[in-house]
Amino acid sequence: MITTESEPVHEDTVREGQVIMPFYLLADVSSSMRDDEDELNRAIGDLVQSIVKDPVVDDLVMLSVIAFNHVAKTVVELDSPSNITLPTLRAGGGTRYDSAFREYNRAFSADRANLRQQGIKVYRPCVFFLTDGDPADIDSYLQTFRSLFAYDPETHTGNRAFPYFVPFGFREAAARVIQSLAYPDFGATKGRWFLSRSKSAAEILTTVSEVLGRTVISAGESASRGAPMLVPPAPPQGSTIQFGDAGDFVD
Repeated sequence: MITTESEPVHEDTVREGQVIMPFYLLADVSSSMRDDEDELNRAIGDLVQSIVKDPVVDDLVMLSVIAFNHVAKTVVELDSPSNITLPTLRAGGGTRYDSAFREYNRAFSADRANLRQQGIKVYRPCVFFLTDGDPADIDSYLQTFRSLFAYDPETHTGNRAFPYFVPFGFREAAARVIQSLAYPDFGATKGRWFLSRSKSAAEILTTVSEVLGRTVISAGESASRGAPMLVPPAPPQGSTIQFGDAGDFVD
């Protein structure tokens, strides 16, 4: 069971005709993350604060947090970062990727419908997926992923609202698994994967927070110029994190 110590507080600040860029953070809170709870909560807090510091970006992006282990729960509903009250995540249980994929799909479908009813234009969502290990559903996670998100640009079939999916794997996460989740693997803007073998959760989570923050801020700034776009940046110079676009593989 996923537990939190507080509930998020929300205010409706979006305006009719506004363009919103939605970001979803899917965070692994399985038992292997138990010793890293403080670092995980701190990293998410740092991410939110980095966005809030830029009022233009804060006005153009919305953020949601989904925690998952063997089940998944939306612990922060999609909202402007300055309106978010973060819960304290607690770790425990197993790891199933399919629970995270299904909860995101449910949440975005509801969020999209809600924003459209308010006259809000919704840009393609970006999903940041953070995990430190392989899933219990190793034989079926990719089938679930593709059934929910895959789109064929030639036949125009599948999920037209597919997200940019950016997985971050560290510690025991297998390279091939993480790389398989980077999406889309077509077009000018591809999904990007990140992988670290660092044993220090504090180190990797600090870097993750920086990368995510820069991604969200650059996306928000592009939207303010009337040309929304998302280009996941590379890790900071000197970082040992591997990364690549969807379709690129390392051994």
